[in-house]
Amino acid sequence: MGWENLPKPKAHLETTRNPRLHRATSASTTMSASSLMEDLVEQILLRLPPEDPACLVRASVVCKPWRRLVAGPAFRRRYREFHRRPHLLGVLQILQGDEPYYSRFVPTSVFRVVDPVLPCWLVVDCRHGRALFATTNPHIEGTLDLVVWEPMTDDQRRVPQPSPEPEDYVDYAAAVLCAAEGCDHCGCEGGPFRVAFVSTDKGKGVTSARLYSSETGAWNEITSLHHPEVDANFAASFHVGDALYFRGIGNYTIEYQLTTARLSVLEALAKCYGRLVTMEDGGLGFAAVDNTIITLWSRETGPEGAETWTQRRVIDLKTLLSEDALSHSINGIKYYSWIPVASVVGFAEGTDAIFVGTIACVYMIELKSGRVRKVLDEYGRVCPYMGFYIPDMKVASTAEGPKECLLNL
Repeated sequence: MGWENLPKPKAHLETTRNPRLHRATSASTTMSASSLMEDLVEQILLRLPPEDPACLVRASVVCKPWRRLVAGPAFRRRYREFHRRPHLLGVLQILQGDEPYYSRFVPTSVFRVVDPVLPCWLVVDCRHGRALFATTNPHIEGTLDLVVWEPMTDDQRRVPQPSPEPEDYVDYAAAVLCAAEGCDHCGCEGGPFRVAFVSTDKGKGVTSARLYSSETGAWNEITSLHHPEVDANFAASFHVGDALYFRGIGNYTIEYQLTTARLSVLEALAKCYGRLVTMEDGGLGFAAVDNTIITLWSRETGPEGAETWTQRRVIDLKTLLSEDALSHSINGIKYYSWIPVASVVGFAEGTDAIFVGTIACVYMIELKSGRVRKVLDEYGRVCPYMGFYIPDMKVASTAEGPKECLLNL
């Protein structure tokens, strides 16, 4: 008996005798393969780097199925959940010009704001998708107002004057942060926020702090302490846990507990220039700069409960930046040798990236990888704007013109 005469399998006989069942089985197999392919494509697209939003735009013009996938709300939600933390979208820089001062938004990605130049707006802080500015009050001459701006939505909220209002001669600093409990800060625009205002009366040696809530529309009770060497003048803020930290002109750091409104001063970390930063464990750190050497210090609790600064790492900028970048000359013009070769002019919270300013430029340096990126062609203090930006794929994918224009984003 030949192989051709062997009894056929029962399943084969059934599908042969029942063409409808055969077609259904084939359709089911095709649908399973199609679903599997869609899942694989989605898993691949989910891993596109959020720090370069143009990657999603390029993916959206590959084909219509990819366009529908990337533009859908489900994918955008999963994309945020997969990457979790915001990324650098731009920096806010303070400049001087025809106005007494003005701020400018400089993009570091494809994200753009409606108006990048902000006359008479002095950027004070930037955090959780919001930027805080001090600006001239249009109704009361000689006073400053605080304004919270959301670059993603271009929404502006004016904060009422702190009560009691600070005197003209006091130094001050301020910070803005999200007030939504459990928020991951990937898209908390439009939500509640808080503003902390810290001021120092140098004549009396008194530093005070108060907290504003957008939910109540009011400031809390003022908290004060006496310390003759503390100065909050334009101090850069730093947020860790339930506390805000401010390091101003002096060598002391001001700590303000948000829940208890407790105000205290941390011991001085030598006489050095630098910036508060995040350590790898998420704790408070400090990046001290001496010529081309950056020393990282960590705030730690000793065995007996005392908090001290502990040296963790030393970085030589000569190993990261070129000789020209660290010189005292710009286009052949030599500057005074006493001017610092480099200084820390900003820090991106939640990351290990610091911004180092030289005579001519500002660079972003990732401390762990050592990767360097130039973000400004001139020196200046910067406030990094961190956010989670997904371009509007429906607009980007249906734009008229050749696809090459989109592919070159």
